[in-house]
Amino acid sequence: MEHEKEQLDVKGEESTPASVPPTAQEFIPGSAEEKKLSALSHKSRSGVLRSLGAVKAIALNTFRETVRDRVLYAIVVFALIATLAGLVFGSLSVDQDIRVLEDLGLFAITIFGGIISVFVGTNLVFKEIDRRTIFLIVTKPINRWEFIAGKFLGLALCIFVTNFAMGFFLIGITSLQMGSLAHAVSILVALVFIYAEMLLVIALATFFSTFATPLMSMVFTISLWVCGHLSNSLLSLGKLSTQASVQIITQAIYYSIPDLASLTLLRSELVDGRVMPSSLLGSIVAYIIAYCILLIGFASIIAERKEFN
Repeated sequence: MEHEKEQLDVKGEESTPASVPPTAQEFIPGSAEEKKLSALSHKSRSGVLRSLGAVKAIALNTFRETVRDRVLYAIVVFALIATLAGLVFGSLSVDQDIRVLEDLGLFAITIFGGIISVFVGTNLVFKEIDRRTIFLIVTKPINRWEFIAGKFLGLALCIFVTNFAMGFFLIGITSLQMGSLAHAVSILVALVFIYAEMLLVIALATFFSTFATPLMSMVFTISLWVCGHLSNSLLSLGKLSTQASVQIITQAIYYSIPDLASLTLLRSELVDGRVMPSSLLGSIVAYIIAYCILLIGFASIIAERKEFN
């Protein structure tokens, strides 16, 4: 009997399920640890959604304020008049009337779009300080980077609307002159590259507006805008020098300023109908996005450390 009892005890111990280690119990479904991780994940998602909502609200408000500005409409009217002037200059050329009209129209869109970007962009932060609305904004649960990103995106949306409105006006004129939409695609391609250039100008203006006065911000932005178009010439000039220090300085300046010269050259090649490799176009897009993110990031850091008083 005692022998049978011992055998039953052994079988009972073998049939008893092994206890779950404490480390495994922490991650079993429904455990406290899983609920804690779920709460943290939900909190992070809600934080991202809140930030996106704040950026969207500031961007839309900036867009509405910019659209209400009468100076914007005056600049657009001047651009349309300059485009119409292309009809006059085109009629004076021989078999080049459409090309002159396109070149002058795209030049007007670039110049006047840049004027809007510089004029409005350099006043983004200063206008809020001057109207003392910045003090109301900083008291709300809005991060400084959300404020800067919203301002940038709002102005970018405004430039997108104005540039393509002027571009479609140019397409309409050329189509009426030619009797077809043969040049519509090339003009649209040029508009995309012009808008990419304007994004860089807006990013520069936003960056300078965080620490300089509007006048100085305009000077800095326009200077870098012009230097960006002369970047290849600056690099070639440095290579002509026999001093290594001069070459190093020119190369440093070349890589630090936006390469707008290559962007303009690529735009001209595409407008003329030449096919460019997709890898080159992808690298241009990545360059523009990276440069804008870098400038907006620096602007956000400066805004975080800035004391508004």
